[in-house]
Amino acid sequence: MFERVSDIPASSGRTPRWFTPPMTDSRIDPRISAVEDNLLAFYAMCSDVPVFDRDPATDVLALHTAVPFPMFNAATGARFGADATRRTAEVADSFIAAGLPWLWWLTPSTTSPELEAVLDERGLGRDDVPGMYVDLTTPIPVPDVAGLTLARTADVDAYLDVMVPGFGMPDLVREPMGAVMRHVSEAINVVATLDGRDVACGTALLTGPTAGLYNIATLEDARGRGVGYAVTAKLLELAREAGAEHAILHASEPGKPVYERIGFVEVCTVPQYVWVPAEADPV
Repeated sequence: MFERVSDIPASSGRTPRWFTPPMTDSRIDPRISAVEDNLLAFYAMCSDVPVFDRDPATDVLALHTAVPFPMFNAATGARFGADATRRTAEVADSFIAAGLPWLWWLTPSTTSPELEAVLDERGLGRDDVPGMYVDLTTPIPVPDVAGLTLARTADVDAYLDVMVPGFGMPDLVREPMGAVMRHVSEAINVVATLDGRDVACGTALLTGPTAGLYNIATLEDARGRGVGYAVTAKLLELAREAGAEHAILHASEPGKPVYERIGFVEVCTVPQYVWVPAEADPV
């Protein structure tokens, strides 16, 4: 496995050879490196999924689809330097011209005041997402929840049956999300079954010693029973068994207290800027 996207050989088929994301200065805080490198690795993997068209630029990863949902039209990993204002405007305007919801996901080493100013001028909404980290040197126990079973799964459809309604996503994301999940082989997927019904899910994306936790979702009527905590702990257990030394995630405000109880600490902010056409429903 590889710790950073730039460590992956071009012949591996996992990372486009034209794209080498910038890296956080690990002398500042290696925990931040883990947060952003895993995220950038995920989007680099997505760029090889047939559903995405990638911009040929080498200074940013910009992915386009026909899917009217922000996560499927995204920019990240910018390294514009002194040309940040002009290049940000070019990339942002290409997404806006397409007329579909899209996002720009920033990380500590892929942003600048000039970049953020352009996104503000274009009317994108900003969400400051906590980037969180936990060390896996010591095992994190998986709690017992009455009636709950946790199992690793390769059944993408069963996983999406929980994830899509768990996040309140439209059904139109099922097919492209399924394409991504079937492509990314470095992932551990877990589904939680409560009293015989699938009610929660989550993924750990492995990049070298880092496990990035994504898509942790619980159906509304199963919340408040410790299911999300159990899914998170199970993912950490499986990731540790697979060789991960630490884990990261990008927390929602409702989920953050759960992750803090497990041992995650906030180490940085990974802002999401989102643009939705005026005539579209809010996402």
